[in-house]
Amino acid sequence: MASILVFALIALMVIEGSRGTIVAASAEADRARAGAAAEAGLAIALRDLVNGGPGGAVPIDGRVRRLRFGDAALAIAIQDERGKIPLNALERRQAQRMFAELGLTGERLDVATDSFLDWIDEDEDPRPNGAERAYYAPMRIHPRDGGLRSVAEVALIRGVGKALADRLESVATVHYGVGSFEPAHASLMAIRVIEGEEGGAIDLLNRQRELAGQRTALEIGQQGALVGRPLTIEVEARLGQTARARLRQIVILTGRAASPYALKERY
Repeated sequence: MASILVFALIALMVIEGSRGTIVAASAEADRARAGAAAEAGLAIALRDLVNGGPGGAVPIDGRVRRLRFGDAALAIAIQDERGKIPLNALERRQAQRMFAELGLTGERLDVATDSFLDWIDEDEDPRPNGAERAYYAPMRIHPRDGGLRSVAEVALIRGVGKALADRLESVATVHYGVGSFEPAHASLMAIRVIEGEEGGAIDLLNRQRELAGQRTALEIGQQGALVGRPLTIEVEARLGQTARARLRQIVILTGRAASPYALKERY
């Protein structure tokens, strides 16, 4: 009798182990399907950018479009990089406004501002509240002394950190390209940082109305071609309650029929 119970227990353990393997394999398959759905969402966004979306207009101010692809729920947003804060081109007052928008005040604000400007300039002379190589050396961090390569890099700068850098991901860019700031496609924070509360008062009011649905933000169908302008396509795919995939892709429209867009960085 005892031996039968032992064998039964072993059999139960094998069955439970098999169930666990099946569940894990199923979850992995769902993640792979979610990833494939996200890639499909990117393809849909690229098609709409080139050919025009529903109604012939594609919003490029970060508004989210929701649709389904098979069993997956997709959320697709296209953001004009020239509607974001151009980190590598900020003047001191703009950098200070940016960190103030993130909640820094007093000495912390001065440290973050000066250290940010020290990080992106080409000299090794620290500002009064800034930091250059000597400060970072014990942490084995090498300041860029040039343009940032990613928004996430801001986390390495003295006085900033990952939490604040993460909040910049959706409103700032290192892929600005050339041309002027586009408030019609910007967040309210970006307008306040670049133009200031007073200088950007009209743009802030217009953008608030657009975000409230009182006006229609400029769209590709209305603007004509955006050849050469960097755009970010962000796609999130959800499959059921657990499987999720997300991607961000920088693209540039070329205006060429044979190759209408160029894929740049993905992050």
